[in-house]
Amino acid sequence: MRDWPPKPNIRYKQAVFLDRDGTINVDTHFPHRLELLKFIPKAIHGMRILATLPLQIISVSNQSGIALGIFTLEQMSRFNAEIRSRVECTGGRIDAFYFCPHLETKYLSPGDSLCECSKPSPGMLLEAAREFELDLSKSFLIGDKTSDIAAGESVGCVTILVKTGKGGREEGALPVQPKYSANNLFEAALIVRSCLENESYT
Repeated sequence: MRDWPPKPNIRYKQAVFLDRDGTINVDTHFPHRLELLKFIPKAIHGMRILATLPLQIISVSNQSGIALGIFTLEQMSRFNAEIRSRVECTGGRIDAFYFCPHLETKYLSPGDSLCECSKPSPGMLLEAAREFELDLSKSFLIGDKTSDIAAGESVGCVTILVKTGKGGREEGALPVQPKYSANNLFEAALIVRSCLENESYT
């Protein structure tokens, strides 16, 4: 599901997909309160680098706190808007926010199936690709969980695992290998820039 913008502004055929909590902002366990929003060190620097590249910058995040009743859709939207505002004030940009409001695997009852948009399923990436007319094989995904990496790998994105947040060690971590690893979003942005300069997507 797309939280913002109301209508996609198509500028580029490639994208960098960013997990939100643990990659851009500190994961305070279901973050949704504006007063607790804090960016991970060097994340803003990374956002500034990504903003200079010919890529759509798209956040894709599981927000199962909505299904769990921890926060509302409106609270999530305000939190996203605050992230975007602060990023833009420092010279970065985020072109879209996609989210999954459904339960993640660890919260499902026995016999229940995971929805198609909750990572590691690639539903959010596929939706964004349709709406922004993207070439996923020349796009990137940056995240701190193996579920992020699995989603990106399943649709052919270049994947980068950052060591912030869960750092690939979340509960129920999946046996997947990212294409690259980076200490933080700043280093991941440098990798993306290098790949674009060298046209290296494999």
